[in-house]
Amino acid sequence: MWAVVVVTVNLLAGPQAVVVTAPGTFKTEAGCQAAIKASVPSSLDAASKAAFAAGARKYVCVRVDEHGALPPR
Repeated sequence: MWAVVVVTVNLLAGPQAVVVTAPGTFKTEAGCQAAIKASVPSSLDAASKAAFAAGARKYVCVRVDEHGALPPR
């Protein structure tokens, strides 16, 4: 399972990573990457789009760690 994560690094506050899709939204990394390609940067506001274009904002696919996951009810 895969999720999209946005990564930024601030000079004073340091790195920040935020999951922007529900963990496990994508079954494959290729599906996750296709979603990023289809949605970014067209869905971003002006400030986020500028940060993305400048390389200050990256969208990456991260594998969801299933270790310790609760069983379905």
